[in-house]
Amino acid sequence: METKIVSAVEAIDEKKAIALVAADIESGKDKKEIANQLNFALQQVAVRYEQGEYYIADLIMAGELVSNLFKMMGMESDQVLSGRSLGKIVVGTVFDDIHDVGKNIFISMLRSEGFQVIDLGTDVSTEIFIEMIKKEKPAILGISGILTSVVENIKEVIDEIIAQGLRDDLKIILGGALAGADYAKYVGADDFSSDAIEGVKICKKWLV
Repeated sequence: METKIVSAVEAIDEKKAIALVAADIESGKDKKEIANQLNFALQQVAVRYEQGEYYIADLIMAGELVSNLFKMMGMESDQVLSGRSLGKIVVGTVFDDIHDVGKNIFISMLRSEGFQVIDLGTDVSTEIFIEMIKKEKPAILGISGILTSVVENIKEVIDEIIAQGLRDDLKIILGGALAGADYAKYVGADDFSSDAIEGVKICKKWLV
């Protein structure tokens, strides 16, 4: 899929991308078609990152650009799915931690691949995680933490998920600086990744 919008987003040309999307909206073009182009462009940015052409800052800027373009169209990124969603994922940074850069990149990548993502934000309490798992019934929980001081907080969340009988049908991926085999085993996560793109691959492996 090669369009002017795809090229502009892939080049992270904010002014051009905004102008092109605005023109398409003005002309009455189907917003879902525009959104599909945005998602495809974000996937291409991810490919260029994996190939070493782009840096993490480029991923962040591209994700923010696409998010802003969705807002400009009056849409949320997980509204654009044509047909069946790949699955629902709840994502949040655990309480006492407010870092969200990696989480936001992960969410942008998930949405571009066709997942429906519920973003709980940062500093998320055990109670909120439990409440949203019960309400949304996700296939996967992504829980993030940067600070070593929040390892026990993550374990508390997962222990409570188990205590409430919500673990059997739920996959859990650990992200952030704490994403390692030892930490994942200790807190009870199924897998881990400190890289957003690799994290998406793990989620796709579980659900596709």
